Amino acid sequence: MNKKEEKSPVKKPLILVVNDDGINAKGLRMLGDIAQQFGQVVMIAPNNGRSGMSHAITFALPLRLRKISSSKDFEMYKTSGTPVDAVKLALNYLLKDQQVDLLVSGINHGANTSVSVIYSATVAAAIEGCLSGVPSVAFSMVNYNNNCDFKAAQSAIQKIIQTVLEKGLPPHICLNVNIPNVPENEIKGIKITRQAINEWHESIVAREYPADMPYFWMGGSLLEKDKAKDTDHWAVKHNYISIHPINIDWTDYSMIHELKKWKIK
Repeated sequence: MNKKEEKSPVKKPLILVVNDDGINAKGLRMLGDIAQQFGQVVMIAPNNGRSGMSHAITFALPLRLRKISSSKDFEMYKTSGTPVDAVKLALNYLLKDQQVDLLVSGINHGANTSVSVIYSATVAAAIEGCLSGVPSVAFSMVNYNNNCDFKAAQSAIQKIIQTVLEKGLPPHICLNVNIPNVPENEIKGIKITRQAINEWHESIVAREYPADMPYFWMGGSLLEKDKAKDTDHWAVKHNYISIHPINIDWTDYSMIHELKKWKIK
């Protein structure tokens, strides 16, 4: 074979890895290790945990970005911003002139099902990738311990990453994956689900500083009103992995006709 006939090396997929639990989170490192099995990885995450930030972005303050490490096919950065800021910095600065083949967000420490999807910055990071035309998947495991053992999630995440790299995702669609906190041999399979329509019952505790200035602790609990078996919440509760497709178009088309009948002028 002469030089003209030599084949150029196959380009590895470029995978962006982000999260909302911070650069030191165990779930982020696990997801980065898994992603490296499939391609070149660029990891960027907030310098501290940013859970519950949803799609928050920073525009009134400057953002800071620092490279943590770099080796063959792997780079790691941390930022002072939110998870969505991290995605924006990656796609519009670090990787501005490159094609990102996949964005994966997580592995989040805790479930992102039902109403939590709205508050989740792990999911929001995937949505931001989707908004930029990058196939994106958010991964969460139903374990809130910082030392969570993610081994049971590894095989499923590998299969999902491989499948998305092979098949791609339709425009405006990203995936929200939740994995139950059980040993791998107790996972019953994968369910394609919808978001459960449950409610968050707020609990706000008011206290006072010595100078009579109030401060508040915010918490609450989930009210499980949606008992259907096709939901994300039901699936993980019954030891199934939930794959919930999210459309970035939030329009309720069924309501458009009804609103037109209101004849608001």
